[in-house]
Amino acid sequence: MNVARDGLGRLLAAAALGAGAALSGGFAAAQEGAEAVEEEIVVTALRRETNLLETPLAVSAFTGDELERTGADGLEEFLQFAPGVSFDRSANGQQTIYIRGMASAYGNTPIGMYIDEVPFTALTVTLSPDVRSWDLERVEVLRGPQGTLYGASSLGGTIRILTRDPTHEAFQAKVDLAGSSTDGGGDNSAFKGAVNIPLVEDRLSLRVAATDESYDGWIDQVKPLFGVSEDDHNDFDVETQRAKLLWTMSDRVDVVFGYWRTESESKDGNLADDDGVSSTLFNAQNLLQNESDLYSVELSVDLPGATFTSSTSSYEFASNVFFVDFVGGRSLGAVDIFAQEFRLTSAGDEDALIWNVGAIYIENETMFDFYFNLPGFFVNQSIQDNDSESWALYGELTFPLADTLLGTVGLRYYRDDVTRNDSQFLIAQPEIDNEFTDWSPRLNLAWMPRDGALYYTTVSKGFRSGLTQPSIAIAAAAFVGVGIENDVESEDAWNFEVGTKLTLLDGALTLDAVAYYVQWRDQQAQILLDPVVFAFVNAGDATARGIEAAATWRLGNLTLSASGNFNDTTYSDDVTDTFGRVVFEDGAQLQFVPEHTITGAADYMYPLRRGWRVVARASIEMVGERSITDNSLTSVSGDDNTRVNARIGLENERWGIYLFGENLNDDDNRINPAGTALARGYASRYRPSTVGLNVRFDY
Repeated sequence: MNVARDGLGRLLAAAALGAGAALSGGFAAAQEGAEAVEEEIVVTALRRETNLLETPLAVSAFTGDELERTGADGLEEFLQFAPGVSFDRSANGQQTIYIRGMASAYGNTPIGMYIDEVPFTALTVTLSPDVRSWDLERVEVLRGPQGTLYGASSLGGTIRILTRDPTHEAFQAKVDLAGSSTDGGGDNSAFKGAVNIPLVEDRLSLRVAATDESYDGWIDQVKPLFGVSEDDHNDFDVETQRAKLLWTMSDRVDVVFGYWRTESESKDGNLADDDGVSSTLFNAQNLLQNESDLYSVELSVDLPGATFTSSTSSYEFASNVFFVDFVGGRSLGAVDIFAQEFRLTSAGDEDALIWNVGAIYIENETMFDFYFNLPGFFVNQSIQDNDSESWALYGELTFPLADTLLGTVGLRYYRDDVTRNDSQFLIAQPEIDNEFTDWSPRLNLAWMPRDGALYYTTVSKGFRSGLTQPSIAIAAAAFVGVGIENDVESEDAWNFEVGTKLTLLDGALTLDAVAYYVQWRDQQAQILLDPVVFAFVNAGDATARGIEAAATWRLGNLTLSASGNFNDTTYSDDVTDTFGRVVFEDGAQLQFVPEHTITGAADYMYPLRRGWRVVARASIEMVGERSITDNSLTSVSGDDNTRVNARIGLENERWGIYLFGENLNDDDNRINPAGTALARGYASRYRPSTVGLNVRFDY
């Protein structure tokens, strides 16, 4: 397939150049005088339906139809098109998301993630689940602290994954097939399908979706102690199954039952040196297996003047890292979340008071088991068991101040009871518990002097709950004679922003721009106690200053879009370890934070006869370098990254066939460097140039 890949690569590169030529005005001349049509996108970022361009909030939205049209498989393929968002996928099946420079390698997730109404937070771990972008209704990216409506772990923002509900209207089915080949790697395949079945007219409908994706590796691994090597060792396989049942009990009452299962397996991750090689001195085999099961019940009741919503959910996530060597073994991780939320939302319009109030209760248990290997069996080394029981009350009120001016006030009270029960070599350690509380307000002014012009300013607060210290860190601190606290206090971020959303040129041009300043206080950090043991501390403050902008220009059948963020996020104090050594300097850029992200895309459609059309898309992503200070107190940096993608095909309402290429420029620069001295020189990297064929059918 390599010969075919090279030919497809040249064809797609030509398509990308053609789309680039469009930027110079060739297509604009052909489409001069064509009517521009603005597609209205409705979002629920404010916990009620609003038009995206009339929502006084820094929010980006990607519709499910748009994601399928562009061939996106996972979040990493489109999230960076939201200004201020950066992404790292150092391990297949896991991902880390950063917004506005709010990044952390430790502690609870600093970016909130909701799957429908289900909140996901893993205690003491910043990773988010790998969500495949098939048969989604919409993905919303709320940029900046979102503590009032979305609570803890929305310190830097919130990602909302909204899956497609069943519909009573008609039977629907769709299939999407793709095959591709990776330069320096192997072949990849993806099967995706979905079906909507009305079971009882206007009362009961079922929607089922499934995916099965397999990606060959491209990184070679060398194992010198074993005298062996393995080519293309970082394979990745992922399967998902999702079912939703809609029961319309009456004209006023709907119930949606949901289930979503994900299974993935990969050998190691995407860390490699500049030659595309990963070397391990001891390990003979690494295997990462992730499984998750999500169950949910959402009840919606239309009341006089309001809507009542109840969301009940359970999320079970398990990760098994298996490695064989002379001293290693395996580690198991599990996250169990139960959440119950009640919400009451007004049905008023902008001429009346708009309000919503809610309450949420969450139980979260995150546990890690670490084993090491003896001949023939594993020995338990340690168990880290974190439990959180939290609840919150929140409310927001929007009211008219003048004909064109709206004010919003919001407040959330949060309480979190955290308990840690650790053991070392099956010996139970003293229990540690603490209580963390927070008040998070939001103030907003929105001015709409005319249709298509919105100006707003927001003051908001986000927060991340506190931590309890691992028992191994307490023991290590006592051994080296250093005093550390059993608890790490909560951190918060105050956000000040001004923004505008404009629609110009009779709807052909839309602009979205925001300037922000974030004061990040009591930042949670990790310090070194000995060569291998870390402890958590509150390490002072940081500030983030930046500008975000996005624009879309519709020129008949051509649509040009661009987004960008310029971000200055720096430490406000020196951060030192227990030995007084400076880990992070005052004024240094925060770890993992690029100073800029810039994206652009050109989409073109040319109509043919009998409902057929030619569609083409070319896009580019540019992300600045990121750095990290590893456990030897050495600062290491990644590189600037640029990725070019292209897609061209024929389609009608039922069928579509497309040639596509990803990372056509074959960027193999470092993204995030590895965070340990033993892995110096290694970093996460994009999958090399990949080209393929995609076929879809809709019924």
